[in-house]
Amino acid sequence: MAEAHRMDDMARTPPAAPNIQKVFIQRDFSEGTGCKFQTKFPPELEGRIERTAFEATINRINELFGEAERVGGATYCEGCMGCLTAYLIYLCIDTHYEKVLKRIARYIQEQNENIYIPRGLQLVDPIERGLRVLEIVIYDSPVGR
Repeated sequence: MAEAHRMDDMARTPPAAPNIQKVFIQRDFSEGTGCKFQTKFPPELEGRIERTAFEATINRINELFGEAERVGGATYCEGCMGCLTAYLIYLCIDTHYEKVLKRIARYIQEQNENIYIPRGLQLVDPIERGLRVLEIVIYDSPVGR
């Protein structure tokens, strides 16, 4: 009976969670509905990362999304092949958009490993937030220290 009582006490006590804060970079609709994020430097990141490094990351992500949404001959042929194969071709190949989304995910992972995580920050892939925002997690202290 005493063990059950101790287990109940443990269940009520939440584990110590790291102190984190989240900053959300909103979409920029000033040039239309294409997926583009604002480059305005959030004050919460002051002293954590250089403004130029932050802006370079956001600009590169914006460039990659621009590339993903660009329509060209290859994209047109991809759509035609989809129609001709009753869209079964998409079981075998990734679309241009999916390929660029994978490049964006790799870029964000690389930026996290080299720039953001050592500074106690972490970028969250916008696809995980429905392409609505770019989330930056701020940890209480740099991760891994």
